[in-house]
Amino acid sequence: MIDAETRRIFMMDESVQIERNIRIVDKSFVFTDEQGKAVSKKMKIDEKLIEHVIKELVGEEAIPIIFYLRGKKQISEFIIAEELDMEIHMTRNLLYRLLEFNIVSFLRKKDRIKGWYICYWDFNEHMVPYLSEKLRLAKIARLKDRLEKESSNMHYICKGACTRMTFEKSMEFNFKCPECGEIMQEQDNTRTKEFLAEQIKMLEGNE
Repeated sequence: MIDAETRRIFMMDESVQIERNIRIVDKSFVFTDEQGKAVSKKMKIDEKLIEHVIKELVGEEAIPIIFYLRGKKQISEFIIAEELDMEIHMTRNLLYRLLEFNIVSFLRKKDRIKGWYICYWDFNEHMVPYLSEKLRLAKIARLKDRLEKESSNMHYICKGACTRMTFEKSMEFNFKCPECGEIMQEQDNTRTKEFLAEQIKMLEGNE
């Protein structure tokens, strides 16, 4: 059981800092204000959330490692490789990629018999909510940036939809598609803007 109330500062793109307070109790978490009042929905640290975070940050190939480590303590990288039928160099590569995001941690011990050092790994499950929130905020920022570009620019496209350009870029090609040579026409991007706005609203609704 994790029972903690902590604060973490996210470093987003372009050095933007976003502060989050979180309360984690028995594999459930909620973001709070400085007084401890909930400001988000209560969520479970379940398999779906873990898979989402690992897939987005490291890749699907790392998911089996995480679920093997979940609930265990200080597992040798050789045991992980053997149990998952993976080559040791691939296992280490994935573990170090997970380590970059503090999803895992390790303790390095010297083998008394063989004399070399072996790393024993743990899954830092408490990091999942933080990383999930960072991914959500980063996606909102990207969508808002795209919506701003869609709203402040006219876009042109040919009948075959070979390429899509802003008004300024289209002028450079005399409004002729560089792929097929067809005349490019102004595109009505209302549906695109509506879709982006809906995605932003949905993601912000998780706050």
